[in-house]
Amino acid sequence: MSPSLYICWTTVSSLEDARRLAALAVESGLAACVQIDAACESVYRWEGETCRDEERRIWFKTVAANLERLERKVAENHPYETPQWVCVEAQKVSEKYLKWASEAASVHRLI
Repeated sequence: MSPSLYICWTTVSSLEDARRLAALAVESGLAACVQIDAACESVYRWEGETCRDEERRIWFKTVAANLERLERKVAENHPYETPQWVCVEAQKVSEKYLKWASEAASVHRLI
């Protein structure tokens, strides 16, 4: 059975926080790649109020074996009290990219 690629994402309010979480995930071997989007606007309800903020979306590419550890690492280091965390299994991934991502996300380091 070939490994599956998962794409997980969260948002943060600053580029610095996005870069910090991305580096933690890649340097610890929990994600093969992390992409940081340009600023986007989020509109949401928080504590009974409608809020509007500029955020950065962060996309993590990983394998199934890393999902729980990656979620824990992000949650422990996330600046939000209740961070968004969504993961989906990729339906179609090129064989070459999947091989690279599986190898890159299978190297666990203590960080």
